[in-house]
Amino acid sequence: MKLSELELDVGEQLAPSTLKERFDRGMTGRGIEICYDEENQRYLRVFSDEDGPYSDDVRPGQFLYIGDGKSGDQKLTHGNKALVNSIERPLPIFFFHREASVSEWEYQGLVEVVNYEYGPLNPNERSVFQFLLQRESEGVEVVDEVESVADLPQPDRTEVTRCRVIRNTTRVRRLKELYDFSCQVCGQQRRRSPDEPYAEGHHLQPLGGHHNGPDAAENLLVLCPNHHADFDYGVIEVDPETLRMSHAYDSAVDGRSLTVSASHKLDTSFLEYHNRWIANF
Repeated sequence: MKLSELELDVGEQLAPSTLKERFDRGMTGRGIEICYDEENQRYLRVFSDEDGPYSDDVRPGQFLYIGDGKSGDQKLTHGNKALVNSIERPLPIFFFHREASVSEWEYQGLVEVVNYEYGPLNPNERSVFQFLLQRESEGVEVVDEVESVADLPQPDRTEVTRCRVIRNTTRVRRLKELYDFSCQVCGQQRRRSPDEPYAEGHHLQPLGGHHNGPDAAENLLVLCPNHHADFDYGVIEVDPETLRMSHAYDSAVDGRSLTVSASHKLDTSFLEYHNRWIANF
């Protein structure tokens, strides 16, 4: 199956056998499934069952979806990690909902993760991932010039304060210069123009969300765009002791050693963090 050729209609009712036929794969029983198509494009299938064990609140507009893990505190692994990572690295997320006592799944369209929280829904309960999802088909409605006239009621507005992590760009640039803007995974140097090299800085323990990693050289790698995405998507692991890399599917990387300059004091505890909480294969 190729995502570019997949045919699904919002509101369509699908039996498990039909889902298998459309996607060339059956259901695993997980609420969040990490999938790849024939062209190795990554996507997610997310299922919400009213007869299931979770307290999802599926409704029009933004809605609450509880992460994977039926007992004990939920962990930032597998599908939960994939949904968290999709906030910064979007990918197709197909959402299916099944009403109580119904055998077929309703396809409700592609969704995106607006935000998430981690903690108990009620006092003295286990901690779960609480994802706020939004259907892409329910985006902001656009009013054209003909309809946008003075007598139309204007929507209410509210002032919103955004809080974001301020990154030390000087520190990242110095590290890029140390590696001559070459990727620590593959050694290649990309360019944004004939005279301007290009590389990206990657935090092994992410700065945002509940990760709360430090903006320090000990937590940074210099990567090309492709291998930056691989680290974000969790398809690369690095042995903290030998620096030997394992890749989920790329034999050109699997078994190679991560390049680390003697002047780069990389803290291997951040490699361990990445392997435990980000890598997912």
